[in-house]
Amino acid sequence: MRPLRRFLALAASAAVLAACGRPPEPDPGTPDEQPQEQTDPCAPNGHIHREPTGDWCHCDRGHMASEQDLSCLPDPDYVPRDGFDFGDNGEHACWHVGNGPFATVTAAVDRLPRVDSFHTHYTVKLRPEGGQYVGTFTFKAYATGDFIAYLSDASVPLAVREGTKVLEVAATSPIPEALRDGVCQGGLVHMVGYELTDKVQYTVTFGPTPLPELGLVIEHLP
Repeated sequence: MRPLRRFLALAASAAVLAACGRPPEPDPGTPDEQPQEQTDPCAPNGHIHREPTGDWCHCDRGHMASEQDLSCLPDPDYVPRDGFDFGDNGEHACWHVGNGPFATVTAAVDRLPRVDSFHTHYTVKLRPEGGQYVGTFTFKAYATGDFIAYLSDASVPLAVREGTKVLEVAATSPIPEALRDGVCQGGLVHMVGYELTDKVQYTVTFGPTPLPELGLVIEHLP
């Protein structure tokens, strides 16, 4: 009889549990919720910059940041560029070759020296790598518009990046011979034009090149 009474007791307990109900089992057909990837509110006509002072949209050419929210809108006043204006063709930059102010920056693996002082003639010392010389430096525009990098050698590869994106070169040109051999004293020979944006941190990479150093002036064209 004891086995029978034990069986009846277990059956009664099971009935009570069934009446009270059990926590519902997770539905195997419902996938777990995944965190949503944060989207860029400035896309597709720009991208967002998140900074301690506040987020802002860096909009593509032909677009402008909205005043109401984080987005990029078509710029009604945009006029497509017709060529690149090199201004005085390097005359002012060449003046700095002989008159300064002067600064020397040396490339390193563990840091990125700055080359963003306007009206300054830099001697840029590159570091050896793979039998040649390379170097990466930081540049903050502090204005929006056209910028020109004046170089002492036209053969040195130059790349300006915003993050991992390589910026498109707006135009290149040699410094006119009369200026190059005159006020420039041969210290600057080549011009590379870019369109840059205020508040954006860029990197400027030189090389690989067989040259261990070069002269550099970067100016904003008002």
